[in-house]
Amino acid sequence: MSRPPLFTRAFVLGAAAVLMLNLAAFLFVHLPAFLQQLGAGEAQIGAIMATQALGAILAWPFVGRGMDLYGRRVVLLAGGALFLVVIALYLAIDALGPFVYLVRLLDGVAHSMWYTALFTYGADLVPASRRTQGLAIFGIAGLVTIGLGAQFGDLILAHAEFDELFLWALACAALGVLLCLPLREVYQRTAGPPPRNFLAAAVQPDLRPVWLAAAAFFVSLGALFTFMKTYVAAADVGSVGSFFSGYAAIAIALRLFFGWIPDRVGTRRMLGIALGLCAAGFALLATADTAAHVALAGLVAGAGHGYAYPVLFSLVVERAHARERGSAMTFYTTIDLVGLLLAGPSVGFVIESAGYAAAFAGLALVLLAGIALFYWLDRRRLAPVPDAAPGGARPQDGVSTSRRSTFSGSKQ
Repeated sequence: MSRPPLFTRAFVLGAAAVLMLNLAAFLFVHLPAFLQQLGAGEAQIGAIMATQALGAILAWPFVGRGMDLYGRRVVLLAGGALFLVVIALYLAIDALGPFVYLVRLLDGVAHSMWYTALFTYGADLVPASRRTQGLAIFGIAGLVTIGLGAQFGDLILAHAEFDELFLWALACAALGVLLCLPLREVYQRTAGPPPRNFLAAAVQPDLRPVWLAAAAFFVSLGALFTFMKTYVAAADVGSVGSFFSGYAAIAIALRLFFGWIPDRVGTRRMLGIALGLCAAGFALLATADTAAHVALAGLVAGAGHGYAYPVLFSLVVERAHARERGSAMTFYTTIDLVGLLLAGPSVGFVIESAGYAAAFAGLALVLLAGIALFYWLDRRRLAPVPDAAPGGARPQDGVSTSRRSTFSGSKQ
């Protein structure tokens, strides 16, 4: 029996939109240097960068509920339009003050809208039997921009100023929004009760371990993207472009050629391996003293990211109720930006107090704690089903026993 196709027209268009919108977003990996130029220290840089998360938190209830009730496309286009306005506002920043925080707040609202809607749209397109592989490939478009954004930003700033960087971001975002216009709504509400309130996905028992693991992952990721620029400048070793190029390259290669592995071995089992690689990358970065050492840390952490994001994403899609997928996905992406909210000020304080090595070692411990908490809270999923057949049949990896009894018919 042939496998269902992944590369439909809508899938390719959606991935291309992810590429351009994320490229615009990842050019802002250089924003800390702009803030430093205006006179901000590491702690203030962390606080400003983290304000983006507040916007996402404020938008979360409305974005998730809107997608579940009205579909993905309307949220996507509204978020894309707001993103264009926000990038234009960065051009008006010429001093530190409340206006900087306002722009970052609106950035978080826009990011929550277009990012969540695009990836939820991708999850709707991907066949259930190839979910993790499909989501991993869809997400490659976003991963490519980690390296491209850093390198492209290095190139722009080598020959121009930050205003030109923001203008390039605006052009990339505009192209991304144009690519979204031909997309047609694929989500259809099924008959039955309406989605529960927006908090239901956040407190759903079998999603709680996923939220904790995701929080550990996104806190470490937020710190990496916030402080890698200032780290290489302070340590005078390596470069942002080379680190993130290797980081993205290994993640992309694993998804392209070995993206089938999580679906084969089980997303639950794969999560510990992926987050463990991320922790190893931070441990290497904590002891790096040469450019080659920094590059190696990028490769190891990138290998972990290559699997961690789609595995977490797939666990959310597997466990969320079909009618509440939008709310669950919005909460997941909100955790992404909350990770930035927590990482910015706290890691910035650690860096100022104890240095970059202590901060990176601490982030490795955060990831290991996330692994331990996930498996400890999720351990009941390994218990034998009470009415199991002889031999102790167990619940399907990634699907809770309670959900199987009441929602098996709505699984996608």
